[in-house]
Amino acid sequence: MRIAVVVNSLKMGGMERVACSLSDAFAKQGHDTHLIYFKDRKVEIKPSNSEVKLHLFNLQKWVLWSGIGCVWMILCRLLNIFFRKSFSIFFAYAEARAFAYKLKKLEQKTGQFDLIIFRGQGTFTHVWPLKDKRFVFVCESTQNKEHFGKSSRHMYSLLFSERRMVCVSEGAKRTLVDLLDSFSISCTSVLTISNPNDYAHILRESVTLTPDVSYHEKPYILGLGRLVPGKNFPLLIDAYCFARQHYGLKQDLVLVGEGKEKEKIKSKIKALGLEECVFLKGQQSNPFPWYKQADLFVLSSKSEGLGMVLIEALACGTRVVATNCPGGVGDIMLGSLSGFLAEQTPESLAQKMMLALEQAPTPNLEADIAKALEQFDEEYIAKKYCDAYLT
Repeated sequence: MRIAVVVNSLKMGGMERVACSLSDAFAKQGHDTHLIYFKDRKVEIKPSNSEVKLHLFNLQKWVLWSGIGCVWMILCRLLNIFFRKSFSIFFAYAEARAFAYKLKKLEQKTGQFDLIIFRGQGTFTHVWPLKDKRFVFVCESTQNKEHFGKSSRHMYSLLFSERRMVCVSEGAKRTLVDLLDSFSISCTSVLTISNPNDYAHILRESVTLTPDVSYHEKPYILGLGRLVPGKNFPLLIDAYCFARQHYGLKQDLVLVGEGKEKEKIKSKIKALGLEECVFLKGQQSNPFPWYKQADLFVLSSKSEGLGMVLIEALACGTRVVATNCPGGVGDIMLGSLSGFLAEQTPESLAQKMMLALEQAPTPNLEADIAKALEQFDEEYIAKKYCDAYLT
C-alpha cells in the first residue's frame, strides 16, 4: 500500500518524532511510505529508514506567491481580531487549495495514496476544507472546549465534522468525545491508536554518545521536554527543592529542552538557590542517553495526549514518576506503575520521587513495565492503522 504521513514541521519535538517513527514503521512493513511536511525550516529530525520519501509542501509560501494570497492573509489577520485564534482556520481556505494541488502533482509521479495520516491538530488545521475519504486526523493532545472562545462550536465543527479521527490515548479520546457531544458534532469514526516506538533503535541510541555533547557527570534526576507552561517544569523544580529540604535528596536535577519559559525557569532556580544542583542542558538531538544515564525520569505535565517521554524512559530502563494528569499518562502507568503517579503538588511529587529512588524493582513491576511497553510497539501500531483503514 502507498501511505503518506503529514506533519507541520520536522523540528525536534515529540509530535515530529512520532511522525518519523510512524513513517519508519510503515516502511518496515513493506508499504511505500512518504512523509510530507509544511514548514520550510531546518530539518532537525527525519525518518531513520531510507525508504521513506520526504516532501516539503510549503503551503504558506505557495499561497503568498499568488496575487490574492497576501490580501487574503491580511484579511485573515483582521478576522482573527474578532474571532479568537481563528487565523489558521480562515487561512486554510487558501492553504487547502495549495495542498490539493501539490498532492495531485506528487501523486502523478508516485501513484495515488491509499491512506493519508495527519499528525496533530496544528497540521490538519491547514487542510480542513478538503474532504477526502483517505484522510485520517490524529489528535495528539487533550481537547480544550473553550480554545476558540465564543466561536468554539463553529470552529470545532469545521475541523471535526464527518472526519475519521484517531486519538493517541484513551484519555485524549475521552476529551474529544466530550467535545463532540457538547457541540453535537458527528465524526465518521473515533479510534484510539497510540504512538509507535522502535525499541531496538531506542536502545542503540541510548548507548550512542555524541562526542561534542557535555553529558552530566554526577547522578541526576531528569526532566525532558519543551520549556512551556503545559509541561509544568516549575512544579518539578519545587518538588525537587522540597525533596532536598525534607528528604535529603542528593541527586542533581537536569532539564533537557528549550522553550519560551526558559528565562522564567532560570529565575526560579536562582530564587530557590539551586544554581549548584539544577542544570539546563538545552535541546538535545539524541535524548536517549540522557534517559539511560538518569537515576529517575519525572514527568510533571498539566496534561499529556499520551506521554511519549515516559515510554522512552521506560524503554531505556529508567525509573519513572509522573503527575496523574489528564490524557494518556494513565494508559502507560498501569498496575504497579500506578504507585508512582503523583498529585500536582510539590509535596506529592517529591514523595513519589523518593519512593521511586528508594524502592527496589520487583518482578510485578518489571512485568507491568513490559506489558506497558508492548502496547506501543511500532509493528503493533502500524498493524492497527492498516487493519482499521486499509482492509
